[in-house]
Amino acid sequence: MGLNTPATKFIYQKIHHHRMKLIIDMDGVIYRGSRPLPHAAEFIRFLQENNVEFVFATNNSTKTREMFAEKLAGMGIHVSEDRIITSSYATAEFLKERYERGRAIIIGERGVEEETRRIGWKILDYDEWRDATHVLVGMDRTLTYEKLKAGTLAINNGAEFIATNNDVNFPSEEGLIPGAGSMVAALEAATGQKAFVVGKPNDPYLEIIRRVLGEGEYWVIGDRVDTDMIMAEKLNARKVLLLTGVAKEPMGNEDHVLRDLGQLIELLRDMI
Repeated sequence: MGLNTPATKFIYQKIHHHRMKLIIDMDGVIYRGSRPLPHAAEFIRFLQENNVEFVFATNNSTKTREMFAEKLAGMGIHVSEDRIITSSYATAEFLKERYERGRAIIIGERGVEEETRRIGWKILDYDEWRDATHVLVGMDRTLTYEKLKAGTLAINNGAEFIATNNDVNFPSEEGLIPGAGSMVAALEAATGQKAFVVGKPNDPYLEIIRRVLGEGEYWVIGDRVDTDMIMAEKLNARKVLLLTGVAKEPMGNEDHVLRDLGQLIELLRDMI
């Protein structure tokens, strides 16, 4: 979408940029796998130098917020972990507010495990599925039949079925690979039950964003239509689609469709 189209005319008006608050996806926006995407560190420095408030908001459940902060620091991006929202963190916050302390079978990685421990829940071994109050599912790159079997038995035994997110695929350096949604789909097929999904673009995740950012003019910067742009609609936010990740073409109702973060820096520079 060009800068002189009707949908973007607002940029020539006076913007109170201290009201502007950015919600920035990570996979496919800031990096792909362990490789930073063009202008990533420059973009975050630009926001920090101009005092534009932002959070990183990812559906990736594999790492803790501290681990993500370390990963970003290795790319020259320095943020505190309280500026990072993951689907594991959002899931743990949701569980803490909604349930008594539970006992969980986890199909997922360190992010889900550590966040679940942080709220004082017990993580069960897979042969303890009879004791499970919940089955928590995130992306799991060491997925086994044993894990799927334990999850299936626990859900069939009455355990609550909770997914950190439902992204069926995931942008890696090699291309799109199976995401948490693929593991969730296997359990849904095996049990005939639908998971309750916490991550983007669902309400429990949006509540965390509002809690962290407070009031303001939200902008969502993402690479997925099915999570990021839908979330932007629910938040009544500006929709900025980057073509550096999953989406290869726009839906047509975005406010801005940009090639990379360099173009976004230019756009914002004209406004603040």
